[in-house]
Amino acid sequence: MTGKQRISYFYQPDVGHFYYGPSHPMKPHRIKMAHHLILSYGMYRQMECYRSHPATPTEMAAFHSDDYINFLAKATPDNLRSHSNAMQRFNVGEYTDCPVFDGIFEFTQLYTGASLDGAVKLNRGDADIAIN
Repeated sequence: MTGKQRISYFYQPDVGHFYYGPSHPMKPHRIKMAHHLILSYGMYRQMECYRSHPATPTEMAAFHSDDYINFLAKATPDNLRSHSNAMQRFNVGEYTDCPVFDGIFEFTQLYTGASLDGAVKLNRGDADIAIN
C-alpha cells in the first residue's frame, strides 16, 4: 500500500461506564482510559474521529436472533431467576464469559454501533483501518 493509511476511530463516551463484574477480564473503563491516552498523546490528529451511534435492535437482529436481543433488553442482575431458561439457552450468566450486568443491553448497543460504523467505513473504502 502506498501513501498514508486512512484510520477511522469510533468512540462513544458512555461505553466506559459499564462494569462486567470483578472476575471478568473485560473492563470497559479501559476503553475510556485508552481514549484519554489517544487524546493526551495527540494520536487523534492522525485519525478521523467519530462518535458512534448506538445500534438499534433491528441492526443487531442482522447478527442475532430476536429472542436473544429481547433477552438482553430485559435481563438485569436483579431479575435473572425469571430468565433461567433463556440464560441456559444463550449461555449467559455468572459462570460463563457472558455475565449479565447493569446496562448490558445499552453497552451492547454502544459497542455494536461502533463496530457497525467501522464496518461501513471499511466496506465503502473510506478507511483502511477502523478502531472502536
